[in-house]
Amino acid sequence: MNSSLLSESLLSERLYHQIQQVLQSPAGWQSCGMIAARTGVLRSIVLQDLETRLKMEDLNLKVIGAYDADDAVLTVLLPGQSLSFTHFLSLTVKAFLQDAGFLSGGIAVASFPESAPVAPEALNDFMSHLGPSEGTEHEIAIYSGQPRTISAPSIVMVEPNADLQEFLHIRLGHQGYDVHPAQDGLEGLRLIEAVKPDLVLTELMLPAMDGYQLIHRVARSEQAPDCQVVVLTDLSVEQDIYKCFELGVADIIKKPFSPVELEARLRRLLA
Repeated sequence: MNSSLLSESLLSERLYHQIQQVLQSPAGWQSCGMIAARTGVLRSIVLQDLETRLKMEDLNLKVIGAYDADDAVLTVLLPGQSLSFTHFLSLTVKAFLQDAGFLSGGIAVASFPESAPVAPEALNDFMSHLGPSEGTEHEIAIYSGQPRTISAPSIVMVEPNADLQEFLHIRLGHQGYDVHPAQDGLEGLRLIEAVKPDLVLTELMLPAMDGYQLIHRVARSEQAPDCQVVVLTDLSVEQDIYKCFELGVADIIKKPFSPVELEARLRRLLA
């Protein structure tokens, strides 16, 4: 067996036994959240600082952090925590590691047994969502226990607000969509040409190329002829809404919005 694969298998085996201990402990925990991230070398003082930062979200939070030097992987177990709260905390972990200059690859999030039954195979599959150390975007992958397939509906999301973009990227990814985020119109157009998505979700007020120009280019594109466009914006002037529909958008959702309503409208369009 390849030495790197052997190392990752041993890490998955250790995590499996740790999660079993959590779920079988006298504390009666019914779930165990997990965050894993590819990082540079972490000393124990860094793990302590991260634990302190996480407990600022909840003083009663139980945190079990560890750094595996062989795989350069940080793991954080969160006894008793659901997938939704674990992925909320993963934003804090990502920000902490990025600010300190330690994050070197992807981040994966799960909660067992909510994401999948606790088994060594599931832990191996979970760890595969981190991807390689090099050439990996610092994205957060939500592990659902299902293999990734190329048939997942693809969405290019163009949103200049970094916090909202991160939130939607995680939330829509958890719903099974293949999400490709961009912060400006030109980046969004490049992604649309490369990905050929099923749907584009865009703000109107964008840098580099505004939303109207982007919608116009999508409508005329031969690269993604069946692509639908949904506008997510805080512009509410009737003229803006009329112009969007004149350009052929499939739907308009005004900010502030309900995430549940957004997901329902996307499901309808992508059914």
